[in-house]
Amino acid sequence: MKNRIMVIDDEASIRQSLSDILMDEGFDVILASDGHEALRRLHNAIPDLILLDIWMPDMDGTEVLKEIKNRWPDIKVIVISGHGTVETAVKVTKLGASDYIEKPLSLEGVLLAVRRALPEGDVYTKAEKEKIESIDNFSAKKITAAEKDFKGVYIPQKTIRKSIVIGGQGLHSGMKTGLILSPLPPNSGIIFAELSSEEKVPARLDYIHSTDYATTIKSGHISIMTIEHLMAVLHVYNITNLLVKTGCEVPILDGSARGFCQIIEDAGIEEQDGFIKELTIDDTYTVGNTNSSGYISIIPSSKLIIQYSMDSPLPLGFQEARFVLEGTEVFKKEIAPARTYGSVKDYGKLEAMGLAKGGRLSNVILVDEEKVINTSLRFPNEFARHKILDILGDFYLLGRPVRGEIHARMTGHTENIALLKKVAACDKN
Repeated sequence: MKNRIMVIDDEASIRQSLSDILMDEGFDVILASDGHEALRRLHNAIPDLILLDIWMPDMDGTEVLKEIKNRWPDIKVIVISGHGTVETAVKVTKLGASDYIEKPLSLEGVLLAVRRALPEGDVYTKAEKEKIESIDNFSAKKITAAEKDFKGVYIPQKTIRKSIVIGGQGLHSGMKTGLILSPLPPNSGIIFAELSSEEKVPARLDYIHSTDYATTIKSGHISIMTIEHLMAVLHVYNITNLLVKTGCEVPILDGSARGFCQIIEDAGIEEQDGFIKELTIDDTYTVGNTNSSGYISIIPSSKLIIQYSMDSPLPLGFQEARFVLEGTEVFKKEIAPARTYGSVKDYGKLEAMGLAKGGRLSNVILVDEEKVINTSLRFPNEFARHKILDILGDFYLLGRPVRGEIHARMTGHTENIALLKKVAACDKN
């Protein structure tokens, strides 16, 4: 049976264009020129999906969305806006919209949003799938009962139960930004997309663009900065399929990952059909010299273990921390609260480079030459714990959960990614 889609837009040319596009793809289409007509027609024919313009006279799209979700809560709604902002995207998602796209509309963008919203939706074209498979060794699949019983190798794929939003500010861009997290079907992976377009970039090692002060991924015209804290949470919670729509930068929140833990738990976690194979380290890989001041290495282990040490001038001093991944509660207690930090001198340098524009007293630990100047530490070794948080996030760019023991000293994102490249080059699983 064909999927039925309703288009609600006061502009006749857009209604007709969307109708032509959707009918060419084999969908049944219902058209409505305003909210009142749409609500009348919904009493006679319930569609599988609605494309809803937000700016309409008399009854705007927000009001229509409220009415639809009140009367027919199971209908999926994609909101379309020609004057969109992060605030608009956050607002309509909180009201129940499953996705948000901006005008001017593109053929590919509309069809991608529609495919995502419908059952068994897909987020990749055939060409994109072939590219992902060519650069990535993991393949999700259905497995036998015997394989399921082999603990620690195959784990169920997971996504979130419902779309959810969070607002905030970018640490380096200084821009007001936000996140819309939406479920994706099995085998999709973690995908970032800009709020203002349907361009997307997979959260994979081959899309790394920069590791200067944060991890940035890029594909085509889209780049997303400071993804590491969110990626750490997705790693720990084993979220394997997720759409992350944001601005040019993931919001920094309070500088830690606590807020991302909360939003994932609020959205709920859903196991899906199909499994992924964990990446189990079977050799030793090292970047740097273990006899020098800075290095990172990973060795075989039955669990994910990370040990980090640093020996810096005061007030940072010598710190070390060790983390064993044994569930989300341990992570939430020991690692997630650890915040981003930097010196007053470094922040002056970053501002001169056009970075750290969003650094505030509430979202970063600032230190001068003698002490922490703007807050109390949550842990005596909070700086080392934050480095573990970054490692957890960067390592999830391998596309699947990792089992191995990591030892690092005086390293950052650049060394993390260099080690990932060594692991990926030798990974035959």
